[in-house]
Amino acid sequence: MHKSTPLLILLILLLLGSRVDSQTNGTLGNRFFSNWSVSISGGPNIFFGDLKEYNFLPATSPINEIRYAGTFSLNRQLGHVFMLRGQFLFGQLAGEKLKYKDGSPCNQYFESTLFELNLNTTINFSNLILRYNPKRFFFVYGTIGAGAVNWITKKRDITTNAIIGTDGSWETINPHFVIPAGLGAYFSIKDKLNLGLEWTVRGLAIDRLDATVGGFPYDSYSLLAFNITYNFNKRSGNKLSTASPQKQIGPPPPQPLLAAEIAAEKQKEQAAKEQASYLKLPPPPVSKDTLQPKQLILVPDTTPSQEDVMEYTNIMTVPIKGISYRVQVFAFKENTYSGNQIKEKFKLSQTVSKEFSGGWYRYTIGSFTNLIEAKKLMTELHTSREIADAFIAKYINGKRATPAPPHTVKHSKYSKNSKGKIYYRKPAHKK
Repeated sequence: MHKSTPLLILLILLLLGSRVDSQTNGTLGNRFFSNWSVSISGGPNIFFGDLKEYNFLPATSPINEIRYAGTFSLNRQLGHVFMLRGQFLFGQLAGEKLKYKDGSPCNQYFESTLFELNLNTTINFSNLILRYNPKRFFFVYGTIGAGAVNWITKKRDITTNAIIGTDGSWETINPHFVIPAGLGAYFSIKDKLNLGLEWTVRGLAIDRLDATVGGFPYDSYSLLAFNITYNFNKRSGNKLSTASPQKQIGPPPPQPLLAAEIAAEKQKEQAAKEQASYLKLPPPPVSKDTLQPKQLILVPDTTPSQEDVMEYTNIMTVPIKGISYRVQVFAFKENTYSGNQIKEKFKLSQTVSKEFSGGWYRYTIGSFTNLIEAKKLMTELHTSREIADAFIAKYINGKRATPAPPHTVKHSKYSKNSKGKIYYRKPAHKK
């Protein structure tokens, strides 16, 4: 088993065992640069191979085996789970060995300068296992890739400091195959900046990095690096309440047509009550004068006809063909949020529909053919759900209606009856 394998297994268990309940690796955009980022990192670089005093921990004397390396990465976000990185590494390595396994003296050490190019991918375990969550800000990920590395190594005698072996040179480049793999975690700060920690083991397909052949069939080195990433994505704010001020965070003001319709409904309700009270008036009293028959008189009939009652009732209860109403709860200028995100944000039980009209992405709930039912839902949102800006949107044949000027709104209760007044003949009474 490779000397670094136990630590890699332990790190995997620690990271997966910790609870990672919370932002995403940035909001994905449609622009080319929206999904690109750059990273820089640096930290201790430790060698594993023939010339190493301890199995895992680096020695600090007589030669300090702790050396450092740094990386620069250009990243392309492919989704909320996968990201592709092109990475360049430059750093140093060192190792020593005082005695062989049989106890005979070795007294050798090496120092190496190396540079590496690789292409790797990161797999966001937080979004893969726990699913995407726009409120999450801490992530755990894995990485694996392939590349080429070149080094210049000098092996020396510890006692005399004389060079006893070399591998590689600055004059010629002889790249060797390398496979970087590891784990990392990072915090996302306002979409634009990520701070993280990444540990990778970089295995080689050759046993010459320390200019010593034998013992270990493959040399390797590990880099524990602190990194910072800058995202080129357009700032969009993962919290709905922190969007930029020029973007609307609630629904626009109620449309004039719908406000007039609601007022008309109130007037119709009042008219219905008045008309219902007319129907309950007692009939005119019968005259008891028996001396002479009553003359035929014409009396205006104030009782509404059955047609008038049915016409008004239909306005209140019977839906108009092709017209429906929905309650709008949210609107946004950019295509940033899904219907499920708005539903979760406002804790709604109804399905949230998303549409684009008039330069806005609009989010509505419900679908009613009766304006009164839509008004009840709007009132409930104003009170229980605390969505004070919710309002009713009118649709004709499934398309959002264009608001009409206020002076074009007609209320049926003010229209004249073309038939005029209705009269009836009062019957005469005999003696």
